[in-house]
Amino acid sequence: MYAAVHTRPDAAFATGQLARVVQCPNEEQAAAGERVAKYLGQTATVGLQYSAAAQRRQKGADGVEPGRLFLTAFSDASWASEPEDMTSVEGFICCVGGGPTAWESKKQVDQALSSVESEYMALFRAIREVVWQRRLLAELGEEQQGPTPLYCDSQGAIALAKNPVLHGLTKHMKVKWHWVRSMVTAGEVELHYVKTTAQPADMMTKRLVEQQHWKCCKLAGMALN
Repeated sequence: MYAAVHTRPDAAFATGQLARVVQCPNEEQAAAGERVAKYLGQTATVGLQYSAAAQRRQKGADGVEPGRLFLTAFSDASWASEPEDMTSVEGFICCVGGGPTAWESKKQVDQALSSVESEYMALFRAIREVVWQRRLLAELGEEQQGPTPLYCDSQGAIALAKNPVLHGLTKHMKVKWHWVRSMVTAGEVELHYVKTTAQPADMMTKRLVEQQHWKCCKLAGMALN
């Protein structure tokens, strides 16, 4: 648990799944826990890494002013992936200096009626962390110039966040989810579409095949050697 929270975002999803059954695991779940522990032991050199080159890759074509720290975020959700209650799993990764500074893999409490809703609900927690980190960076003398780019692989969720009119199909959603829209309007964040295959937060919401897992780690700026 310590590693997943503090140094190993790549283990956050598996650890979150196991944490739900830690009180009374069955044989299969206990074996899964052993596999996670073995994975962490065999990949002990994998961890957090920060570099100007990684920061430039995450920032994109605009580049980053030399010597400055830049905040980037990624948000994702896996709709109705929990078979016992059909809830979704959401996750985000925030990066400063090209490497992860905060991440989360969490089961959504509310049932989303569509994949767009689950992605939109995930944006709420990602933006909440982004706003906090923007304030912290400002206090440290690294005030962010312009909105923080937040990458999401749902064009529907992005469109919903940018739409200033509360559509009838979304009236049932809690008011707090529409705080997302207010943060976009206020210029705290700028939402960008990214393909699922290039979304590092994908590893926070589901189990991936090995190749895609390591690709997500690399996209998040983690050290893999």
